[in-house]
Order: sequence, then structure tokens, then C-alpha cells
Amino acid sequence: MSKIGIMGGTFDPVHNGHLRLAQQAYNEYRLDAVWFMPSGQPPHKKDHKVTDADIRCQMVKLAIAEYPYFRYSDFEVRRSGNTYTAQTLELLKQEYPREEFYFIIGADSLYEIENWYHPEEVMKDAVLLVAGRNYRKACRSMEEQIAFLKERYHANISLLHCDIVDIASARIRDLAAQGEPIAPYIPETVAQYIKKHHLYENQEKSMNYSPTQIALYRKRLKSKLPSMRYEHSLSVSYTCMCLAMRYGCDMEKAEVAGLLHDCGKRFSDDIILKKCRQHGIPVTEEQSHAPAVLHANYGAWLAEHKYQIEDPEILNAILYHTTGRPEMSMLEKIVYVADYIEPRRSKAPNLPEMRQLAFCDLDEALYQILKGTLDYLKQKKASADPMTCRAYEYYASLRESGGGAEDK
Repeated sequence: MSKIGIMGGTFDPVHNGHLRLAQQAYNEYRLDAVWFMPSGQPPHKKDHKVTDADIRCQMVKLAIAEYPYFRYSDFEVRRSGNTYTAQTLELLKQEYPREEFYFIIGADSLYEIENWYHPEEVMKDAVLLVAGRNYRKACRSMEEQIAFLKERYHANISLLHCDIVDIASARIRDLAAQGEPIAPYIPETVAQYIKKHHLYENQEKSMNYSPTQIALYRKRLKSKLPSMRYEHSLSVSYTCMCLAMRYGCDMEKAEVAGLLHDCGKRFSDDIILKKCRQHGIPVTEEQSHAPAVLHANYGAWLAEHKYQIEDPEILNAILYHTTGRPEMSMLEKIVYVADYIEPRRSKAPNLPEMRQLAFCDLDEALYQILKGTLDYLKQKKASADPMTCRAYEYYASLRESGGGAEDK
């Protein structure tokens, strides 16, 4: 029986961290080969448009060409629809009954694995090789998490004794879009391929929001908002940046979205309602009778027309920061959660627990905040915005089905 390592991921693009992890697994556990398996349609990548599979696969082939024990596998990209690890491993066991599979993951995935699609199947069909450090998840130590999974799922888990290279594919895409050097982070052949084919150049450049531009946003905002509202906006902005670092989201976008999320909250609810109607901003029937959430609608309009924000991701993060919505983007989740947990908050329920949870499991924190909001409104016999109800139902259903943050 051959021992085969599986290195899965979007690989958009493949980078030196992937190669280092695969090489450590090969050497430390005497694997016969490591298969690099790009995902086809990853269900968890909703916060950016994934590069065409053929291009990602070509970059993987270039990256592993000099390693005789690395193999390219199209096992996932040739499948249609969403690709889940549980399904992949089950199909691999059927097609290769004489192989023993070792699934290579980072520490973050070890903590999130219970939110995967059928995690029990993943841990049944493969040995997990895990690399990383405890700081990725402060709620439970690595040893405690491994012991928990072994007891609950009879999982076979072993550690890889190397640290993950501190670079994410999202950051490499940003650097390429800005014309910054990316060669230190990826194989030279991949860097040349990206340059030759002008990959990522058409993506929005995060540095459009330069320190000078953000300083201007702050100056304008300070002149428009009450002092405590302005301080809250700064605090949310800083919290958004921290969560963006934790979850690999664009930090500059997160900073701007957090800074401007309450830019519309400078008038009374009645005046905001009048301004929405004056500017043709959509207002639902429910909102017209309970306008407390309308500063988000007005704020999204202000951000676009007065602060010249054109990025729909940022505008949506502002628009939905009070109500939430089903299928929120990563940035929308970050702003929604940051608004609740920012350090200057003192009256929201369970703040210490929610602050810790937000950096452990963003989807669970989002669900708990939505649930707490609806419970509070019910207790006060106040009506909830229908969008908040739909958001709660969506994430409650996702949580119940185990379809939270997906793998890889």
C-alpha cells in the first residue's frame, strides 16, 4: 500500500508555503508521493472571483515540476459543481483502494474542520497531517484540539513539525495588482507565468485606499459625526483590520468599510428617512415604520456619492452592517461583527466571549450576534427588520447542516 499525501486548495496562486508544507509531509512521514489537487469550484471562496481552473492548474504544474515526488492531480477540477473534501476522499478511496491517503492541512483547518461538509467522513478516510501554531486559535491548544477530535471522531492526526509560511494567496494577488514584487513568495516559474499572462492586474488594487486618502476620509468624517460616533467608527475600523488579518481579507478595504460604516448616522431617524426619500434611496415599508436601521442605507449612498467609494464590496458592507443578510461576503461579515465587538462597546451581552469567538470562528460569531439581536428585540417586543430574520434563518440552517466555513 502506497502512502499518498494530498495537498488541496484553490492555489490562486500556488506559493512557497504550499511547497514547503508538502515537502515537510513527504520527508517527515516518508510518503511515496504528494498529489497537488487544485479545487474546481470551491464553495467557501465567495469573497473573490476565483481564477479560471486551467490557469491555476498550469501554475501548479510549473511550481512542482522540479520535485520528482510531487504529482499534479485533476481529480477535483474535472468534477462539476462544488467540490467538498469529504466527497473527494470517498471517491479517491473507491478509485485507489490500495493507497493510504494523508490529508495535509494548516492549524486553522484543524480548528474549523467540524464546520466542513461531513467532517466525520474526512477523518475516517484520511490521516490528517497538521502544521501550524496555537496562536491561530486561542480558544483551545493544538494538543487539546487533537485530543478532542481523536476522542469524538476516532481521527488519526499527526503533527508536521514546521511553521506555515506567513503569506496568503490573497496577499500575493494584491501585490501583483499593485505591480509589487511577488518572486520572494512563489516559484520563479510561476512569477514569470503571472507576469507573462498579466494575471491579477485587472483586480481592484487594495492600495487605491492610500494612507493619505484614508486620512482625508477621517478628517471629513470627524467634521460630520458627533465625537463619540466618530470614536466608535475609528474603533470599528481598527477591529475590521484585525479581523481582516485573521481571515485573509483585504485590510485596506476592511479599514475603509469600518471607518465609513456609520457615516450616515449624523441625523435623527426622521431626518434620515426624509433624506432617503429625497435622494431616491430604496426604503422598505417596514423600514419606513421602524427607521432605526436606515442610517446604513443612507450611509451607503453617502459613501458612494460624497466619499467617492466605487467598490461594491465596501458599499454592501456598509449597507448591511445593521441587518446582515443571507450569503454575506467575508468583508460584510467582518464589518457586521466588528461593529458589535469593537473595544469601546460596553453594554452588549457576552462581549468577552463574543470577542474571543470572533477570532476563532467568524461564522459562529455572526450567527450568535444575529440570534442575540432577535432575542433582544423579542424581549423588548420590538419588530425586527425582515432582512435580519432572513439572515438569521440562513445562518441557522447553515449551522445546523454543518455547512459553515468550508475547507482548504
